[in-house]
Amino acid sequence: MEMTTRMIMLQNIEKMVKEQDRVDEEDSYIKQDNEDLKYLEGRYEQLQLPHTVKRVIDDYIACMQTRDERYSDLSYAAGVRDTINLLKGLGMLKDTVAATTGIL
Repeated sequence: MEMTTRMIMLQNIEKMVKEQDRVDEEDSYIKQDNEDLKYLEGRYEQLQLPHTVKRVIDDYIACMQTRDERYSDLSYAAGVRDTINLLKGLGMLKDTVAATTGIL
């Protein structure tokens, strides 16, 4: 059965999520950041700030997070594209295979 572009993209997304979970569990810097985030979130929740101020802070944080996630997604896609181009340049991947993925 020939894989469609949609199926390939879904598989790539699943791999990305699994890899992120693995990094969250194994990378010491990420683990420390996650612990710090939990601690700081608790401190933030205890602050006696008006709802409107917390809303602005929450929106600011959410904007930074979505921007960073988009950068991450674009970097991953660029890495896949670069890998395909490298393999094609080395003659290890035919154009027809790369074209069926829809990545280029």
